[in-house]
Amino acid sequence: MGYLPSKNFIALVSAILVAMFSGWLSLRVWNAPSLAVKNAQKSAQISFLAAYKEATRDSDGDALKDWEEILWKTDINNPDTDKDGTDDGEEVREGRDPLIAGYKLKNGSPAGEWSDKFKTPEEAKGKAATSAPQTLTERIAQKFAVEYLSALGGAGGELDDFQKRAVSESLLESLAGATLPASNKFSDKDILIENGASADFIKSYLNSAGAFIEKTFSGLGEAEINILNRAMTTGNFKELEKLLPYINAYQKTIDFLKTKRVPGEYAAPHLELMNTFYGIALAVRDMQYSEKDPVRGLAGLSAYLNQVNRLSAFYKSMARQIKAGSIAFSPTDGGNHFIKYGAE
Repeated sequence: MGYLPSKNFIALVSAILVAMFSGWLSLRVWNAPSLAVKNAQKSAQISFLAAYKEATRDSDGDALKDWEEILWKTDINNPDTDKDGTDDGEEVREGRDPLIAGYKLKNGSPAGEWSDKFKTPEEAKGKAATSAPQTLTERIAQKFAVEYLSALGGAGGELDDFQKRAVSESLLESLAGATLPASNKFSDKDILIENGASADFIKSYLNSAGAFIEKTFSGLGEAEINILNRAMTTGNFKELEKLLPYINAYQKTIDFLKTKRVPGEYAAPHLELMNTFYGIALAVRDMQYSEKDPVRGLAGLSAYLNQVNRLSAFYKSMARQIKAGSIAFSPTDGGNHFIKYGAE
């Protein structure tokens, strides 16, 4: 049974994946084009998957990268979207709106200004969203559009490094909010507790629970995170379909534990295992969305790493409790599962 990854493996692969996802995020917000150019004008979603290879694409040569044109809702194939004789990129640098055909003001205040001058940051925020975002990636992308256009409007068309960092940090805060762990799903009322259980009952419980977990996960020979890593590095997202049996295995184990009578002294770890498996199942489910909703995939990855660390702590605590109770298992006993995975 290889479903529980070692600490070193987790550290190595998670570092690679976090760097990969974070790299998409950073490159995406400053340098990346849309994955689906044909639908760019209709969607606020920014594809992270094309970010790395096409970081500086400017399809129409107007000095605005394609991803910036998506935010401005300008035409990526027309250097002068508003047909006022000035390229989109030049208008942005001059503090003008590339969607409004501008002209020099002869009268009014102040004279000589452009009629299409940037609005205030507050007014700029209103143009970022035209439809309700459907995915976590769309919500994060839309928030970035609001922050970016607001900052750009207040800076006269040019962001310095400090302003870029501020927008990026705001974006990352939004992402962090998406990865906050949910409260525990199960409590005492969801399990069957046997108080005053005998030593034989306790050993039988441990053997039964351990054997069930071993059998349920026996055909799942690699860690979920390894499947995700392979899908991301090869671009073959059909690999993510292999995560479904893992989700089913976690749920099957939870269903078993809900009907299993548990000794009172093991009720707390019993619940901890149920809640941890539930958390991992949710995280793996979100990881399955890594192609269509990359930010949701990242949120799932973050939650997965937290829950796997929680699972590791559970096994160590369980092994110590078994040892303290002077319960011995042979290598073939189901209860040895907890000793094997709880080894310090």
